[in-house]
Amino acid sequence: MEHAVIEKDGKVLLPESVRERYRLLPDTPVRLIETSTGILLIPLTNEPPSQLLQDELEWWQSTGLQGWQRFSYEEIQT
Repeated sequence: MEHAVIEKDGKVLLPESVRERYRLLPDTPVRLIETSTGILLIPLTNEPPSQLLQDELEWWQSTGLQGWQRFSYEEIQT
């Protein structure tokens, strides 16, 4: 699981592998969707959401808190 870093000025630094996978270039607009348990970051493009993304969001909505079991907690070593 990859981690992002929030810098002093509030900028979020995403790992290079994530930026490449989602084709996130500098100044790519994103939508922040706040949930009761976290934040989803969705790149905004002129293309409609892929069927895969739609299916995943539908799955998350249907699982509720059980969806978090998909990701195990990893303690960050400092």
